[in-house]
Amino acid sequence: MQIGAPRLAIDYGTACTRAVVVVPGQSWQPLMIDGSAEPSSAAHVDAHGQITVGSAAWRLAAVDPDGFVGAPLAEGAGTVSRHGREVEVCDLVTATLLLVSAEAIRLLGAVPADVRMTVPAGWGPRRRTWLRRAAHQAGLGLPQLVEAPVAAAGQRLLDGAQLQVGAFVLVCDVGATTEATVLRRGPRGFEVLSTLHAADAGGQAIDGLLAQALVAAVPVPDGTPSWPVLASMRAGKEAVSVQPAVTVPLPEPQPAVILNAAMVESAALPVLHRVADLASAAVVAAELTPADLAAIYVVGAAAAMPAVGPTLEQRLGVPVQVVPMPAATALLGAVEAAGTLDGSADTVQQEPLPPLRRVLGLLLPGVLSLALFAHTLYSAVFSGSRLLHERPWWVMAHWGELATGCVLALVVGVSAGPWFGAALARDQRLHDRWNANGQLAAGLLTGVALGGIVAALYGASAALYFLYPFGIPLRWTLLPILPAAVLVIAVAWQIRHRRDRPPGGWEAFLAIPLAPVLMMGAGMLVASQLRFLAYPAWMGVYIHLGSRTGIALVGVGIAVLLARVAVLRLIGAIALGTAGFLLSDWRLDNGVGVAVAVAVAGWWAQRLWALLR
Repeated sequence: MQIGAPRLAIDYGTACTRAVVVVPGQSWQPLMIDGSAEPSSAAHVDAHGQITVGSAAWRLAAVDPDGFVGAPLAEGAGTVSRHGREVEVCDLVTATLLLVSAEAIRLLGAVPADVRMTVPAGWGPRRRTWLRRAAHQAGLGLPQLVEAPVAAAGQRLLDGAQLQVGAFVLVCDVGATTEATVLRRGPRGFEVLSTLHAADAGGQAIDGLLAQALVAAVPVPDGTPSWPVLASMRAGKEAVSVQPAVTVPLPEPQPAVILNAAMVESAALPVLHRVADLASAAVVAAELTPADLAAIYVVGAAAAMPAVGPTLEQRLGVPVQVVPMPAATALLGAVEAAGTLDGSADTVQQEPLPPLRRVLGLLLPGVLSLALFAHTLYSAVFSGSRLLHERPWWVMAHWGELATGCVLALVVGVSAGPWFGAALARDQRLHDRWNANGQLAAGLLTGVALGGIVAALYGASAALYFLYPFGIPLRWTLLPILPAAVLVIAVAWQIRHRRDRPPGGWEAFLAIPLAPVLMMGAGMLVASQLRFLAYPAWMGVYIHLGSRTGIALVGVGIAVLLARVAVLRLIGAIALGTAGFLLSDWRLDNGVGVAVAVAVAGWWAQRLWALLR
């Protein structure tokens, strides 16, 4: 984006569409589309499949009600059936956005390169990609998407609101429908902690209740208020916010009715109680109380109703702020948003990949894993004959060494999880199925699967090499990694269902320290090799010291991996290192391998606990 280039922000809503442009050096300016700053989002499809939008769609609805779609956004992301035709809802949205594009071209000469659109916080990658596709078809390029509550909270900061980093904010967007979202202000912007949406808690529900209250005076053929009646109720409801009473015209041949503020307030009261319940539920879903909130902001077109603020205050028990220009707050916030934008339509928002040095670092435990596996086979002693294919009666192998090699293979697979997730997200069959957290979780599960496959191959290869039943080798390759694998799966599940990110990002949170892992693997390999090595008698003392040092190195690695506090790490390293040196014995090697597996599982248990607490 060029510095100083004009920006266009669009809010395609359930009932109406708003758009503003900002030209450098000038204030924001609303786009007058179809003769209004808030043109209707309604559409009409005739018998030939021709789509008409805006005020023209309402005029056609009077003569052809079967083709009318009053709120395309409420129809989902699939199709609607009109006159026996299946019409893509995306095409209806595109038709309205074409009016926005045409007005932007008329005003600016071209569609700005920087186009932003607000979206509900509860929308996932598929729905967001669907909206971008509609915008792209309308000639708006690939707009950047900004979550509406994030944009509204950001606009409040620009208006001078004082919110400290770490503060919690509730944003109630009361428009045609209602979305209640709890945000946390982080160092890099607002993070969504919880969000709830209800179609029966907004302006549309109030319009329906007003129409039902007037059913006796306004008979309708099927007993259900029609879209023209609902539109009249909406216009009258907005008018009585500034006048005590208004005359509301109704579709022919129905007579006009008188609508006053008391009637609107009476009809709106149950809906506003539903809004308050939704807001309270969103706070509970974020595991907070209203007292924990630094601010509660009410935005949206229906927020201008006088009873909205008091109803929410009564339910939550804390002050509520109905912001100035509530209908435009999120839109203006989207214009100024920075650092909260989605990526292009072709990619899911990505978690930054670990640095390249970690890729190279994974080669060391990978090579060490292969070395431990190869040394287990090479150093084993067994009866029988490979030449004659005689199955052995016994096998004396360093099973603990093999278990350590499998644990290292699992560590390599899981550490490569971010790259696996990025690779999966590029597959067209999986395109846009995950957000950043879901992508990372899929990568971790893939890493667990890869580690399990490598461990199974190690066990099967050992059984084939020894001409031995598969049970014992597989027991020493699969069971040691099982606890860590289960914990990684649990961590992936938690990551998939979280919206926030830990300080420093997921890469730092999940990066298992390679230094202690290498200590454990190298110590086990050194101890096993020196015990297997043939040596002259005069070297016996040095060989025994070397093998004991190897086991001591394993103990130090376990302490460094598990202890989080520097003092405890030092004490643990001394204690476990000394114990390993003094208790080193070939009969305990299998137990040392199990200890390595338990240590890695313990590290992942700490990660899971950090997510759960």
